[in-house]
Amino acid sequence: MDNSFFLDAMSWSYSRISCFNQCPRMFDLTYLKCEDCTENAFAQWGILCHSLLEKYFSQQVELWDLAMLYEKDYSKIVTERFPFPRLEESYYERGLEYFETFNGSLNDEKETLMVEDRYTATLSGVPVVGVIDLVLRNPYGLVVCDHKSRGKWKSKDERRKYLRQLNLYSVYVHEKYGEWPKGLWFNKFREGCIDIEPFSKTAMQADIDWFLRSVDNIYKTKKFIAKPDRFFCNHLCSVREHCEHSESFIS
Repeated sequence: MDNSFFLDAMSWSYSRISCFNQCPRMFDLTYLKCEDCTENAFAQWGILCHSLLEKYFSQQVELWDLAMLYEKDYSKIVTERFPFPRLEESYYERGLEYFETFNGSLNDEKETLMVEDRYTATLSGVPVVGVIDLVLRNPYGLVVCDHKSRGKWKSKDERRKYLRQLNLYSVYVHEKYGEWPKGLWFNKFREGCIDIEPFSKTAMQADIDWFLRSVDNIYKTKKFIAKPDRFFCNHLCSVREHCEHSESFIS
């Protein structure tokens, strides 16, 4: 089937490319078939923590109110259940501990330049959209920061995969401020640490090339075949109710 009509109207983001790489069938059901999506507890917890950090860095709430707001909003935002009760307890406690001990600074930043900035741009004629969590300035220059709900990286390859997103953001940051960032940061609030990577133009260009190749591969794909993974299919996939590889499938 030729999907060019739908793809030509699409603006591309790191998350859409990642969706395709995770599972082509999930991409098809989400962006081409436009099936209704189902939330999961992991994502909802991440959204809660992201929203509190956004409000703090945009000066909508005070530092000392974060833990109270976390406790107040948890049951409103995290409406889905975690797969195991111990996970529910662990995630709740990790989030509460983070906001109770957060001192208001990630790592010697001097100025907040951008908070949850939604942008549109082009890369070699390809329309691109993105949402940058945070751009800071510290004594060394600009920093592009992404709040991450993930625990420890499974591997160096996984970490490298997520750095692609920050490198793509760096193109827009350079266009806006006229300078390249000095660092790419992951604010890993579940772990309570900052993971820092020095910015590299070489790595950025490699990620731009990867992004454009991925868009081209999607155009060339005729059959969006599933890549089943039991835990992901049953608990994380946003279109699990529409896919036969999930226990949640509604035929």
